[in-house]
Amino acid sequence: VESKIKELQESYDHQVAEKKKLEISIMQTQSRLKRASKLTTALADEQIRWKENVTEFNEQMKTVTGNVFVSSACVAYYGAFPSSYRLELVENWVEGCKEHKIPVSDNPSIINVLADAFSIRQWVTQGLPRDDFSTENAILVTKGRRWPLIIDPQEQANRWIKNKEKENALKIIKMTDGHFLRILENCVRIGMPLLLEDVGETLDPALEPILLKQTFMSGGRLLIRLGDSDIEYDSNFKFYMTTKLSNPHYLPEICIKVTIINFSVTKQGLEDQILRYCNIFEGSDISFQFFS
Repeated sequence: VESKIKELQESYDHQVAEKKKLEISIMQTQSRLKRASKLTTALADEQIRWKENVTEFNEQMKTVTGNVFVSSACVAYYGAFPSSYRLELVENWVEGCKEHKIPVSDNPSIINVLADAFSIRQWVTQGLPRDDFSTENAILVTKGRRWPLIIDPQEQANRWIKNKEKENALKIIKMTDGHFLRILENCVRIGMPLLLEDVGETLDPALEPILLKQTFMSGGRLLIRLGDSDIEYDSNFKFYMTTKLSNPHYLPEICIKVTIINFSVTKQGLEDQILRYCNIFEGSDISFQFFS
């Protein structure tokens, strides 16, 4: 009898434990159902937006060829011009696309084609003015195949590049520095970003292999010839050039080797900077309302 009682007691304890597990499982399931219900409700509005986005993306797919063509032309050619000339160039390219039956949007923008919201927000936190002209310039700096030579009389690009590449141990030099070539070689070898400031209307011939990216393979290594020596070329190397000249005249042989970008301040960019400084001094949250 005692053996039977013990067996029944163990069975009872086991069933009680199972009951507790089931109760916990029921509570967890109910909690998940509540969260799922809230999520479904919250996503109901998102579903509408997603459907609208799908429709918009389908329309964009029809004109992607022309838009990418115009954006590529922008990166290659229009960096040296002010905003009004850039708009005129884009209008001419769009007209040419339509004449040749290439599908294209009426107002294509390199911001929509070559940038994303995250990158733009990151650039803004690094000190880039939020106006479209400055955003276009940032795209030209980051997407151009040739190294950028930036017309920067107000030093906006200078400050932005310094903040942008700060974490990558940016090196800053001038043509007049005594160790210019040695610093250049070190940056190329170990893949550090390099900013050449106060560029004039001519460039040192020693920079030509860098500007033309005259790299070659030897013994399984990527090399570049600087002066009389071949050094390893790290693919992480970045090269920026800025000039304080407001209206420099560069010869064609320089223009074909670099991406010239006009970073001269615009009215909208100046308004943005003034607002930022006001927020810093007053400690208000106006900027969050302004940028929302």
